[in-house]
Amino acid sequence: MTSLSLNISLPNNFSSEGALRYYGRDRAGVSERVSGDGFEKAFWVDEVPAYFAINFHDDKVSVKANVDAQLKKSHLQFIVSSLVSRVLGLLQPVAEFESIALDDEILKRTIIETRGLRVPQAVSPWEALISSVIGQQVSVAAATSMRSRFMKGMGTLHSSGLFCFPQPKFIATCNVHELRNFGISSAKANTIHSLAAAIAFGDLSLKQVLSLDSDFEPISRTLLSFKGVGPWTVNNTLLRGYSFLDGSLHGDMVVRKKIQQLIGKKTLSVSEAEQWLTHYKPWRGLLAAHLWAMR
Repeated sequence: MTSLSLNISLPNNFSSEGALRYYGRDRAGVSERVSGDGFEKAFWVDEVPAYFAINFHDDKVSVKANVDAQLKKSHLQFIVSSLVSRVLGLLQPVAEFESIALDDEILKRTIIETRGLRVPQAVSPWEALISSVIGQQVSVAAATSMRSRFMKGMGTLHSSGLFCFPQPKFIATCNVHELRNFGISSAKANTIHSLAAAIAFGDLSLKQVLSLDSDFEPISRTLLSFKGVGPWTVNNTLLRGYSFLDGSLHGDMVVRKKIQQLIGKKTLSVSEAEQWLTHYKPWRGLLAAHLWAMR
């Protein structure tokens, strides 16, 4: 085992609430768990189970991490520091959005309440993608339960007691019917299996998007070509897996309900929500995160 401890500075206006909510959604604590002012998460490093624990302080986070193998500590430190920075959304240009939103009469009150919010990231685009597929057209509670059972049944146990998310090459070798054991529908099981097989056989790569300024159109088109993957799944994956802050989540029921509250409408169609969100390009995904956090 290789272990390390490090500190990472936080921006002045950082809010930990979003990260604690996102990583605390699985009450069973299968792959992640919140404790006190921080959270723990299992992940992969060079195909070996690894783990980090984050604790928030006023101006920094303290991080403890280990991997169930012997690695160069400098290598592990680079991976963990980069991952934690990404997971917390530290490089997201949220100040630009807030300066615009605070001048908007509709958004002003909401943004004051949720100021400093960043979009917490999954530890990998693959985990963001499959979690999005599982979460299609079901409640957060139902999606969390299925995801938890899926990770425990198919994942790999780290010495911390947390499970690493199952990797594509393993899912590709499984019978698609095995995925049904976790409450996942037949359609979703087939989608998950086809995505895993495409990655395992080199027909799909989730590593092609490298920065916040990348062109997300190619990967969007590729993902949409898979049966069972629609616009909501793609935009949620880009938001949670790549920090793409302009994916329109007008198909999200909670987003639509919060827009209704903001503009004082009793009902709002998907197309009306889509049209309303166009006024807030290129921040539609980040705005969705603020709407989710809205009280």
